[in-house]
Amino acid sequence: MVALKDKGYNLPHYPQIAEDIKACIDLCHRDGSFKNEILHNIEKYIIQDPGMVEVLENFKRFGKKLLIITNSDYSYSKLLLDYAINPFLKEHGHWSEVFELVITLSQKPGFFTRHNGFLRIDPLNGTMTNHHGKLRAGIYQGGSADYLQEDLALEGDEILYLGDHIYGDVVAIKKTCNWRTALVIDPLEPEIRGLNETSEKRSKIEELMLEKRVYELRLDDLDLPKGREQSVETRAEVQKLFSEMDKINQQISELIKETTSSFNPYWGEMMRAGVEESRLSDQVEKYACLYMARVSDFTAHHPRTYFRPVRRTLPHET
Repeated sequence: MVALKDKGYNLPHYPQIAEDIKACIDLCHRDGSFKNEILHNIEKYIIQDPGMVEVLENFKRFGKKLLIITNSDYSYSKLLLDYAINPFLKEHGHWSEVFELVITLSQKPGFFTRHNGFLRIDPLNGTMTNHHGKLRAGIYQGGSADYLQEDLALEGDEILYLGDHIYGDVVAIKKTCNWRTALVIDPLEPEIRGLNETSEKRSKIEELMLEKRVYELRLDDLDLPKGREQSVETRAEVQKLFSEMDKINQQISELIKETTSSFNPYWGEMMRAGVEESRLSDQVEKYACLYMARVSDFTAHHPRTYFRPVRRTLPHET
C-alpha cells in the first residue's frame, strides 16, 4: 500500500492507510476468517522447521520443562502443533509428550496480571472441566501466570518465556513478572544476511571515518583565534585538507548507498536508525533478555548454556 501511494495512486493519507489496515486485521481475527484461511491452507502459511523440534527435544533430554502459553483455542493449536511438531519428532511419539503443559486461550497479556483459574481440556474430545489443585501434565485453558509459577515451584528468573510480540509478550512480562524473556524476531534473518553481505563495505566506511577524523583534528590545530590572519602556507594546507575530506565524504556516500540497498528501501536497517539504535532495538534491549530470528537458533548452543550480557563500552570509557 505504501509503495502504491508513493507511486502516485489516489489512496488515503498514510495515517489513514495504517488505521484501515489495522482495523481489517483486527476484524479478521475477530470473525475467524484469519484462522480459517490458515486452517485450509496450512502448508502455505506455516513454516515447518525441523531445527526447532530438535531444540525442543534437546531441552527435554536435559530435564527442561517445556510449556506452551497461547491465545489460540485448543482445536486451532492442536492443528498447528500436529503439523509443525509431530513430523520431526525423533525421541517422542507426539507433541503432547514434549510439552509438560499446554495452556490455550490464555488471553495474554491479561494472563500475566489477572488471577483466573484453569480449565482442564480432555484431548480426546475437547471437553473442559474446572481444575482444582496443583497443575499436572496436560492441556488447559485460561489461568494465570502467578498460579502457574506457584504450581511449578520455580522462581521467576528460572523461567524463560519465548514470544514473538514485543508488547504483548515481552514488555507485558517484564512489567508484571520477573520471568526471563526471549524475543523471536522473524525479520531479523534477512537483516543478518544484509549485514553479512555488507560487512566489508561497513568496515571500509569505518576506516574512512577514522581517516577523516585525522584531517578534522589537523584542521583544529590550524584554526587560529578570531582576528589573526592565516599564513599563505596555512591557507593552502587548509584548502588541501578540505579537498581531501570532500573526496572521503564522496566515497562514504557511495558506500552508504551501496550498503543500504541490502536492507529495507524505506527504513533501512530494522535495528538501527543511521548509526544510532532504532526504537525497536531500544525496546528489545530494554525488555528482552535474549533475541533471535527463530527458535532453531538455539541449536548452536548447549541446552545448559548460560547467556551473559556483553559489556558495552560507554563514552567516558574510551
